[in-house]
Amino acid sequence: MNHTGFTLNGTPVKTTASPVQRLSIALRDHLNLPGTKSGCDAGDCGACTVLVDGEPVCACLTPVGQIAGCELTTVEGLEKNGALSVLQESFLHHGAAQCGICTPAMLVSAQALLDRQPRPQRQDVEDALGGVLCRCTGYQKIIDAVMFASARNAPATEPESGQTVGSAIRHLDGRVKVTGKMSFGADFVPDNAVLVRVIRSPHHHADFKIGDLAAFKRSNPEILEVFTARDIPGKNCFGVIPPFADQPVFAEKTALHRGDAIAAIAGEPDAIRAFDEARFPVKWQQKPYTLLPDEALEPGAPQVHDNRHGNILVRGLVQRGDADKALSQAAHTVTVSTSTPFIEHAYIEPEAGYAVRVGDRLEIHASTQATHMDRETLADIMAMDLKDIRVVPTACGGGFGSKIDISMQPFVALAAWKLNRPAAICYTRTESMQSTTK
Repeated sequence: MNHTGFTLNGTPVKTTASPVQRLSIALRDHLNLPGTKSGCDAGDCGACTVLVDGEPVCACLTPVGQIAGCELTTVEGLEKNGALSVLQESFLHHGAAQCGICTPAMLVSAQALLDRQPRPQRQDVEDALGGVLCRCTGYQKIIDAVMFASARNAPATEPESGQTVGSAIRHLDGRVKVTGKMSFGADFVPDNAVLVRVIRSPHHHADFKIGDLAAFKRSNPEILEVFTARDIPGKNCFGVIPPFADQPVFAEKTALHRGDAIAAIAGEPDAIRAFDEARFPVKWQQKPYTLLPDEALEPGAPQVHDNRHGNILVRGLVQRGDADKALSQAAHTVTVSTSTPFIEHAYIEPEAGYAVRVGDRLEIHASTQATHMDRETLADIMAMDLKDIRVVPTACGGGFGSKIDISMQPFVALAAWKLNRPAAICYTRTESMQSTTK
């Protein structure tokens, strides 16, 4: 068994994680330090930033073997004997942690700057934090907090009663955010949990046929169960606005978009992570498709849904005055033509969570913005009474409305219910962008 030794937050440690394992996984899963977040596993978002010999690195791109003999600092190492560092105190005072998913990486990156340059200029701070993305704050408060800490200012205390108007008040959840202890969707997985992985369409529009699943399971004993549309006990459909809901949990015969779920597998975590999706027994027949709204409205365009004639979801009436008359009376008129692309919300935290079966009830822990809507939708999908479903929201590492709809919840609910074991999932960045709404 491999043992990689290094110094972690001032303490010599050894890990049995494979030398080629991502450092981010080793820290989170092997060393129980979830303050280092996983946002993209591609070095793009910077949420996994840690310090190796004082220099910021992306833990998702760093193999464990590469840090042998090094000094490693994570956000958990900034707090000393229960006392926050000057930088952490400054983040608290300035409200620099909003959702909190990027905060640990911001803190260690800023600390590395202050260690080598105690009196940085504002541009230096911006450059030092450039590798860590934040989707909430606009960076202003974060930069202010670093500059304030560099001046060694003592953070202001809470205002006295009667003097609070116009004063900065610390967020109630601020401390757990600046110490990395805020628990997000992927930060806790119960013991003995299976991992769930969704098999998705690689095509924009295609018919498909799933092969012999019994034979597939026999040849892949590490996979404990496979779920398809036939395993949905209730309604194979969801959507935020019920009259418009048309997204199946699992496509049944035809995938309508790239990333459409056709099946899910559940098994032991290491085996599911290593599974090659090319081994899944499915055959595809691609069909014509359109990607642009104007193309979808043209006569003869491929129809996405049989009950949405002309690819129109809904028609409405907009009442307005006499625009031509108003323009004719205007002193000046300007004519422009504009277009906007689809924009991914790109919250740093991908969809993640787990489910457990408790007797005849289900308990789902998920990063969500709509707990009660989740319950109602899951009750329909699982054909269960609402009272038998409990949804526990974790901290939400950004959502901006996109996490109002459900995503991974039905997959872990099905697995936990059928296997009677906790079931966990965490979407990849690609999976999040391909399959989630808004």
